[in-house]
Amino acid sequence: MPPILRNHLGLKRLDVLSAILITFLALPPSCPAQLGGKPEKPNFALSYTQASGAFTPVWVAQEAGLFKKHGLEANLKILNSQVAHQALIAGELDLIATGPDLVNLRLQGAAVKYIGGTLQQFIFQLWGTKGTASLVDLKGKTIGVTTPKTSTEIATREALKKSGVISDKDVSFTYLLTIPAILTAVMNGKISGGTLSAPNTLKARDAGLSLLMDIAQANVPGFHLAWATTEKTIKASPNSVYAFVKALAEGTVLAKQNPVVAKKAIAKFTDTDDTKIIDGTYEQFAPYWDPALAVRSAPIQGQLMYLDEKDFPRAKDVRPADFIDNSFADHLKSSGFLQGLGLK
Repeated sequence: MPPILRNHLGLKRLDVLSAILITFLALPPSCPAQLGGKPEKPNFALSYTQASGAFTPVWVAQEAGLFKKHGLEANLKILNSQVAHQALIAGELDLIATGPDLVNLRLQGAAVKYIGGTLQQFIFQLWGTKGTASLVDLKGKTIGVTTPKTSTEIATREALKKSGVISDKDVSFTYLLTIPAILTAVMNGKISGGTLSAPNTLKARDAGLSLLMDIAQANVPGFHLAWATTEKTIKASPNSVYAFVKALAEGTVLAKQNPVVAKKAIAKFTDTDDTKIIDGTYEQFAPYWDPALAVRSAPIQGQLMYLDEKDFPRAKDVRPADFIDNSFADHLKSSGFLQGLGLK
């Protein structure tokens, strides 16, 4: 065969191979299409941070047997955020409930991602001591939140900025680790105000404290409650993660549609039989639970803008998408799972 013809045929083969490669690279990621099989790891250790009504969907999923329905044996643990993050990185937990602080963790080099968001705006209330008439009375005073630069502090600062009455610069913040500790400090007059979530907001009302601001009404984007795992777990056990996401979505729908089931779970996990507190907790959170679970960019963008560049120099170089794996939530919709739950 003449050299020119051989070269021509060789070029044609190269063109064909190039076309195949380009077509392959243009295809969408294959992971979602492969989801739905048997969980690779049937025993999953999960954590949540406190006995707050925000966690009702996961409690319902556990109590209604939805994890088992989807092939998981879920072990729920209650751990504070810092301990949970450490345990996740160490491989002692498979999935954790978290807030905006996971952004900080990834910026520090941890290979973690959000895989679902149940509450993507902050559902808190700001309460003051007895006799505190309005936000103006907090000027120059101290407000209690949990830990620095996490959900309670960010929500409070941003809501105060939106209030048009006082700003976050007009108050001081003290860090008391837990919501119950904040409530106790306000009740004892050790601080002038505190940011609370239900059921502690109901306890504040019953104690005669003053509701100064419903932060939920300020519509501050943020992760009041999201779920996260490591990239290692996503790669090694995608069907286990997807089984969790399915159970959580189904638990969220059940919690919203069946108040009796949800309130029973609230009573058990918050250890109360006070119907006023149970009802109030449900009413505070139920309108905001999102069964679609797809993680939005706005809460992450808000957290990135909030961070001190000196502490997190990488913050200016990243995108919200770097922190998210929505393949599981997207598959809920594309597979018809959400539609099967009665959602559009």
